[in-house]
Amino acid sequence: MILTTDRLVLRPFRFSDAAAIIAYATAPDFIRFLPIPLANPERAADFVAQRVREGQPDGLGDWHFVVQCRGGGAPVGAVRLGLRDEENRQGDVGYVLHPAARGQGLATEAVRGLLDFGFRLLDLERIWASADVDNRASWRVMERVGMRREGVSRHTMRVDGVWRDSVLYAVLAGDAAARALPKVGRLADGAAEDRGAEEEESSVRIVG
Repeated sequence: MILTTDRLVLRPFRFSDAAAIIAYATAPDFIRFLPIPLANPERAADFVAQRVREGQPDGLGDWHFVVQCRGGGAPVGAVRLGLRDEENRQGDVGYVLHPAARGQGLATEAVRGLLDFGFRLLDLERIWASADVDNRASWRVMERVGMRREGVSRHTMRVDGVWRDSVLYAVLAGDAAARALPKVGRLADGAAEDRGAEEEESSVRIVG
């Protein structure tokens, strides 16, 4: 599945993405809040290879997308939508962005597209996200997309051997913020997935 927003293409991982992912996955600003850092090229390359092999969704019910600007260029980040409880239509989102691409609203735009995908196309009822209590930049993304803060979970992960707390945010399908989400463009996997970035940008403009 390929999704599009005004400025972005969210597409499946490719093996050729490894170099771009390694470039930001090893940056100190990127790995600061990660419990399992991709702090070496081998680990980052393995991560990309696993995403390609497992496809969408993977065996855990996760939809992984590379974030790329429309018009081409190297990936600027990645997002994930996970199906956590199919019976009760619960999901969660995660997102990472190249430090050099921050401050432009790209993470917010990508997450809005992912939320629309989850609510409108996957029929989820609730989508949540969490972040380290000190990761204020991530909080701001959650708040800008209309998520509400639901609380703090203690000792949810260890970073460099230290237990960290996480904030929890969520949005419901019936919330005003969810109803106001811009509709994401979409294209099923197929020949278009293997086209170049410029061809993708011009052809993936199907808005449902």
